[in-house]
Amino acid sequence: MENLPQLIEQEIKKQFKSVKRFSEEIGIPQTTLVSAIKNGLKGTAYETVVKVCEKLGIELVNYNSHIVMTDDVINLINMYNALDEKGAHAVMAFAAMEFNRSKGNDDYIEQAISRSNEMAERKMSEAQFMPSPVDEIY
Repeated sequence: MENLPQLIEQEIKKQFKSVKRFSEEIGIPQTTLVSAIKNGLKGTAYETVVKVCEKLGIELVNYNSHIVMTDDVINLINMYNALDEKGAHAVMAFAAMEFNRSKGNDDYIEQAISRSNEMAERKMSEAQFMPSPVDEIY
C-alpha cells in the first residue's frame, strides 16, 4: 500500500481542490493530513486513515497480498492488538492450525503444536537476553 498516500493526495486535489478544504470537510486538522501524506502514513492513526479513505471513496486493500480490510478484519486486528502475550500466542497457534486444516493438510494439529512450540522457544530465548529488573538496579 505504498501508493496509498499518493492516491489520497490525488483524490483530495481532485475532489476538494485543497488539503485545507478537505480537512475542514472531514474534521481532521490540516497539519495531520499534510504530515500523513508527507510521511507515507507512518505514525498516522489507523482510524484517521480509514476516515480519510472512506470520505474519498478509496477502498482499503493491500494490493501486494490481496487482503481486503473489511470491518470484520479491522475488528479482528483490533482485538488481536489488545491481547496479552499469551493470548496472541494462542491466536497465532489456532490460526496456523485452521489455515493448515483448510488447505487439506491432514497433519494440521501436529503442525500447530510444532509452531506453538517454536514460538514458545523463541519467546524463552528472547527472555534470556533481557536483563531482569534486579540487574538494572545494581
